[in-house]
Amino acid sequence: MSSPAATIRVWGPFLVPATLTVSAGLIGLAVPDPGPGEELTRVAAGLDPEAILRAARDTDAVNAFYYLLMHFWADLAGHDVPALRLPSLVAMGLGAGLAGELGRRVLTPGVGLRGGLFLAAVPAVSRYAQEARPFALAFLCATAATLLLYRTLDRPHWGRWAGYGLLVTLTGLLHFPALLILAGHAYTMVSRWSLSRQPALLWWLPVTVLALVPPAPLISLGMRQQAALLAWDPDLPWRTSQHPPAALLASAAALLFLLGLALAARWPDRALIRELAVLAAVPPLALAVALTLTGSFWAPHWALPALVPVALCAAAALRGLRLRAVLALLTVVALALPQHEAIRRTDAHHSPAAAPGGPGG
Repeated sequence: MSSPAATIRVWGPFLVPATLTVSAGLIGLAVPDPGPGEELTRVAAGLDPEAILRAARDTDAVNAFYYLLMHFWADLAGHDVPALRLPSLVAMGLGAGLAGELGRRVLTPGVGLRGGLFLAAVPAVSRYAQEARPFALAFLCATAATLLLYRTLDRPHWGRWAGYGLLVTLTGLLHFPALLILAGHAYTMVSRWSLSRQPALLWWLPVTVLALVPPAPLISLGMRQQAALLAWDPDLPWRTSQHPPAALLASAAALLFLLGLALAARWPDRALIRELAVLAAVPPLALAVALTLTGSFWAPHWALPALVPVALCAAAALRGLRLRAVLALLTVVALALPQHEAIRRTDAHHSPAAAPGGPGG
């Protein structure tokens, strides 16, 4: 029988961040009035599946899968605002827990726990845990895919590859900009291949390509709808960029502190830290470049999964420095508290940039 300390080391990095994230999200869950995107979710949840699919052919195709899920959820839980936000709350809590589990498996239990706690304290995590939109569910699937990828790298097996492919598919169906994690995954595979030349690693490419087949039609249709919207209103990106979402501003102080810690990350396995750094940096940078080239606009919640490697790198920088780790966590909490209050105001979900119209927006 395992000792209590061993049990805490195994389960703590998952359970503690997950519990704290859900607990924080429950505070003021019903306070913010529904934003424009949430109003669309509420309307879509009241439609039958056939009507949702018909509407997807004309507008907001990239959210059709999420609307179908919310239709069935609303039939069970109701159409009031807290009920519609509950799946996002649970998904973000599980995502924070899986981030801690990822840290436990690839780094150490202590680093996983600290990384999960950092993540739970970031205001953007609570902000999108309290919104009836697909971002939190995509965050969960993307984080789970990263965790399963590393487990598959340790012990390749067809069942794990299948699970990884399913998670990639769900990520694309829920919110396709979150698929930018695949850029980090690709680097990880190249890094591991260069070190081991293990043939089983080559399965990543065909599995990923097949996983992208189901969401491809929705992504293609959604991009055409986005192009038509920009052709009809070419000034939309400029107007939106002048009013960044409140969650971006609310998270700025805590995120900048975590980024500073992450840049100081050191680890005996330098290849692993490089993999996490690429996973943190490439998705938002690729998103910014892509949106610049396409004339669209930046939405920070499209890069939510990148918060996971940032938090883990920040936690790795404090390895063996228990007092400094506690002080760092208290600093993040202190920086985040006023912003947590701001994102729970009644008008917090009514940022101009929160309106739909972008890819998965």
